[in-house]
Amino acid sequence: MAARERVGFVRGGAGKLRVSDGGEGGVPVVLVHGLGSELETWRPVLDRLRGSRRAVAYDQRGHGQSEAAGEYSIAALAEDLGRVVEQLALPQFWLVGHSFSGTVVGAYAAEHPEKVAGAVYVDAVGDASRSAPEMKEYFRRHDADMTPERLQSAYGEMLGPKAAPATRTAVLASVARMDLKAFAALRGEMGEFDGLSAARKYRGPRFAVEADGEDNPFRASHLPGTKRIAIPGVSHWLMLDDPGATAHALEEVLR
Repeated sequence: MAARERVGFVRGGAGKLRVSDGGEGGVPVVLVHGLGSELETWRPVLDRLRGSRRAVAYDQRGHGQSEAAGEYSIAALAEDLGRVVEQLALPQFWLVGHSFSGTVVGAYAAEHPEKVAGAVYVDAVGDASRSAPEMKEYFRRHDADMTPERLQSAYGEMLGPKAAPATRTAVLASVARMDLKAFAALRGEMGEFDGLSAARKYRGPRFAVEADGEDNPFRASHLPGTKRIAIPGVSHWLMLDDPGATAHALEEVLR
């Protein structure tokens, strides 16, 4: 673990949230993991960033060591984020979100633009609300009555051939620790979140650090005014596959 790391719990909107806080200097950065992950997904990047600034990561509700909840929604997760930064007394910070949590970044920044020094989307969703109704219906049907076995299989496919063996092991382990109810609820919400409208409410700097390769229109790099930085040879979990390149990209943005 990085020097001066402080790990503890704060009160979220529906229970305790595990938080890792460490480092000092510069404008702080808050890292939000994706669906099925946890703060340890950021570990290799956290340890690098903390050499020059304060960096915070936390387990979202129903993930890692944070408590499960009766409600899983993008609005609730954005409220949890607000509670974390309030209890850590962060007046302003850079906000970084991976994958699904591009929606959490977008929702929070739209409601609290004065708090966000800049937004960084790490291979993250920008706006999937304009996807075809048939696609949304497919995910609703596919995700209903999810089982642990089906969830492991789904993430195994998402990892793809570029994921390093250690990345695959870490991701599948974190997926096994999540509250199963969170998956279908949050992925369903992802398809309804109007990221484009949220982006128009936040006029600060916006960057997308993405795995190089096949593009899709739902990526955050398609949001207006977003500068894209591509990292080659990595899977969707680029911070685990190539933490050095991911941390370097983030450090360049934060400068």
